[in-house]
Amino acid sequence: MLGSTLFFGRNAHNHSRGNWKLPTWFAPSPEERLAEAHGSQCGFCTPGFVMSMYALLRSSKQPPTKEQIEDSLAGNLCRCTGYRPIIDAFGVFAKTDDSLYTASPSESANGKAICPSTGKPCLCRNETDVNGNESSLLSSVKTYLPSSYNEIDGNAYNEKELIFPPELQLRKIMPLRLNGFNGVRWYRPLKLDQLLQLKSCYPEAKLIIGNSEVGVETEFKNAQYGVMISVTHVPELHTLKVEEDGLRIGSAVRLAQLQDFLKKVIAERGSLQTSSCQAILRQLKWFAGTQIRNVASVGGNICTASPISDLNPLWMSTGATFQIIDVNNNVRTTVAKDFFLGYRKVDLKDDEVLLSVILPWTRPFEYVKEFKQAHRRQDDIALVNAGMRVHITEAEGNWIVSDVSIVYGGVAAVPLTAGKTESFLVGKKLDYGLLDEAFNLLKEDIPLAENAPGGMVEFRSSLTLSFFFKFFLYVTHEMNTKGLSEGLDVANMSAIQSYTRPVTTGTQGYELVRQGTAVGQPMVHLSAMLQLPNFPLGSLVSSSQKMCPVLTILGQLDSSKKRILGQLSMMGRFLHLMSLLVLARSLESLWQTPMIMQKLLQIK
Repeated sequence: MLGSTLFFGRNAHNHSRGNWKLPTWFAPSPEERLAEAHGSQCGFCTPGFVMSMYALLRSSKQPPTKEQIEDSLAGNLCRCTGYRPIIDAFGVFAKTDDSLYTASPSESANGKAICPSTGKPCLCRNETDVNGNESSLLSSVKTYLPSSYNEIDGNAYNEKELIFPPELQLRKIMPLRLNGFNGVRWYRPLKLDQLLQLKSCYPEAKLIIGNSEVGVETEFKNAQYGVMISVTHVPELHTLKVEEDGLRIGSAVRLAQLQDFLKKVIAERGSLQTSSCQAILRQLKWFAGTQIRNVASVGGNICTASPISDLNPLWMSTGATFQIIDVNNNVRTTVAKDFFLGYRKVDLKDDEVLLSVILPWTRPFEYVKEFKQAHRRQDDIALVNAGMRVHITEAEGNWIVSDVSIVYGGVAAVPLTAGKTESFLVGKKLDYGLLDEAFNLLKEDIPLAENAPGGMVEFRSSLTLSFFFKFFLYVTHEMNTKGLSEGLDVANMSAIQSYTRPVTTGTQGYELVRQGTAVGQPMVHLSAMLQLPNFPLGSLVSSSQKMCPVLTILGQLDSSKKRILGQLSMMGRFLHLMSLLVLARSLESLWQTPMIMQKLLQIK
């Protein structure tokens, strides 16, 4: 929180006297905005929202849009606010029309202007009142000067705060070996050769990148891994290349990096060769949240072999191939369709490592489409998902299916290929006349028993048919745009449109009627500021010695900071002893209670 506080500054109303104007970068910090806009209630989710917003601002070269802000917050859940005040709080950082903050405001019963953004008395429209009654107004309401938030530049952070110690940034990265509890060993190689050597010594070692899956397994499923190897610094696994036959994607590439790379490729290559890239990019939008995509990797998702993986059906349907290397540097290639053997089992031996994924370019008149249905749109696992591809060629004046691939996920232990349906479609003209037979074959290809894991069998079975019908409509529409087929009925047009959610909008209406001191007033609850501290409670300390204790930190501090540290130290001791008291009572060890109470009374 220190960095955001330094960049965005403190209460702007303290500087509003006279004609002095705030710099364009001076605005309330994310944590202050969250508190002032009533976005913090129980406080459980508050740190996640603040840090997500801080990370977006810190990494943005351009002022973020409202869409980007909402996307960055998508992985955070709140059960108190309904999200409206949270979105409102962070909306001031969006690149938007300043009229939201400077347009003519409404007037309250006493004739004073009310800001359309905050619902509070507007300083920019009540300058006369501010000059005459500023002390009384500011004593009851905190407001901020309208600044031009369009000019906020996230890069300005690097001049305002210490993000990471420069000494450590310049430090040469070295291979690591750490020993943990219960004999656990952790390695970090820097080259592929080092990784393969470790694999030869420890064939059953678990490879780790973002820990988004292994962390869950060890924490909640009691999984035990004696040796873990982090491959985050192996450059051969982070390849992102455009090649003649397609894209080469390293197995350690993060999903967020893949998103950015695919956007760039699509912009450069156009839609003719990138239908598969577009389908994967659209699917990634609904893949977990931003925080997970920032750490999760392509290879990790593939090798985990989850039955409900959103990407594996697409790798299979697009004809992707996987390159695998063993400890002797022998490389073999397998098609994605043959890689998944059973429930979380893949065609990967103990002495092998997934090296990269080759995603082929699409051909003219080849179409790829992704599908996913979950309980909710964002941040949820799939009930059923699918990847479908078809290549249509001209033969004797007719456009027929020359190649097709239909793969479903979430319906079995591994992604299922609709083999009978594929064979039926090849060589036929894609029209409404073949739908009934295709549906019947799909029911045979994708059977769901009444006791299938996940339940909702009838609904999930209907999804498999619905996805294929949507794919048929999508291809028909694409061919129609080229003048090669009949157009779609108006009633079916919505089925081919990708889901887009408009930017969240909402308002809160209330009447400013004072009843006593607080009733009827939109006051921020006291806990909000406690959940969002305005001063740092920690700092980085450099030392020439490793693993050495900090003997003193009070020598260079002034008396006010010493007093704060003393209060924190006393509070820490008090809370520690109180926890001991609660533990003693819970264990009914009443003989300990007098001793603990005596220690409490000794605190000064």
